[in-house]
Amino acid sequence: MTDSTPTSREIDPRATDIRGGHFALFDLYRANIQAGGGSMIEGRTFTDCYIEGPAVMLALEGNQFEGVNFGPTGGDLRNMLFRPMSGRMAIGAIPVRNCTFRNCQFHTLGITGNEELLNMLVEQVATTD
Repeated sequence: MTDSTPTSREIDPRATDIRGGHFALFDLYRANIQAGGGSMIEGRTFTDCYIEGPAVMLALEGNQFEGVNFGPTGGDLRNMLFRPMSGRMAIGAIPVRNCTFRNCQFHTLGITGNEELLNMLVEQVATTD
């Protein structure tokens, strides 16, 4: 991170286009709520961002992951994926809908969502570690 990289304190939590930011997903979520944006991160494009946890993202409909580095997974992406036990809800996860993550890097960020999404990630995302 360079001195010019925007951090969570410098990012507008309601911005629809966030570029080059370095922030914790929870910090963005909390700031979004405090700014009146509701309890969901929605309709955003993240480009070249470093997004960290620890947190679990509830990936709802309409999300796109383009050139994302999902971070250290121990060589198996399934290590960062979580299935909701009931299949319907994921209480405590941060809901994200209709967002694009382009050339971002995730660090200590888990993902949960519907079975189709989880299977797609396992099948289509290559790991490097």
